[in-house]
Amino acid sequence: MQIPTHPDIAQTELPELSSSALTLLHTAEQLIAEKGVDGVSSREIARRAGQKNHSAVNYNFGSFEGLVEALINYRVGPVNRRREQQLSRLLAESELPSLEALVALMVRPLAEELLSDTGARYLGLLVQLTQRPPWRDLFMRNRARSSAIRRTSTLAEQHLLQWPEHIRQERLRLQGFHTVQVVAEWDTQIRGGELDATIEALGWRIDDFIHYSVAGLQAPAGREQ
Repeated sequence: MQIPTHPDIAQTELPELSSSALTLLHTAEQLIAEKGVDGVSSREIARRAGQKNHSAVNYNFGSFEGLVEALINYRVGPVNRRREQQLSRLLAESELPSLEALVALMVRPLAEELLSDTGARYLGLLVQLTQRPPWRDLFMRNRARSSAIRRTSTLAEQHLLQWPEHIRQERLRLQGFHTVQVVAEWDTQIRGGELDATIEALGWRIDDFIHYSVAGLQAPAGREQ
């Protein structure tokens, strides 16, 4: 397989953000990576960003939660756009792409972030959000707004009609969280020097995880259904 490298296109695709708002986002991203999402305050972000007004976060984003949501949108936007483009190509070839192709669509665009300069911080933020109940709703709201994720999940569910609806939806929900955790684990290994951030090192791991995921989605259901 081939994973294309890509530029940090988020800045050029979010012209509505002012330079001060972008500075706050970049500063918040760095501080959250250092201290965790629960260990950073709006005041600290403003101070580190060189803002004299300590209410700069509230002024630009409404609240600290609004800043985190803007940060998710800032980083996840390009990922979702790549998913949209790839899904359009799949649907041009078939009304119902294979389950493997759909799972790959969930996994590959996120895994590509491992080869970008900004991927590590973004992936670390996603893991924090999915592991902390107060922030999980924020993450899920953003995920629900992604038409590519919704459409891909709906199509994938068509391959799982042998199971009751609640099992299908639970498996797809867990697949989403599992994908974030696995890609973040690869990121941890890269930063620890255990794994090279190259197509050669990541390619077979991504392929294997996709096959592993397809098998898990199609595995026999438990006794209690």
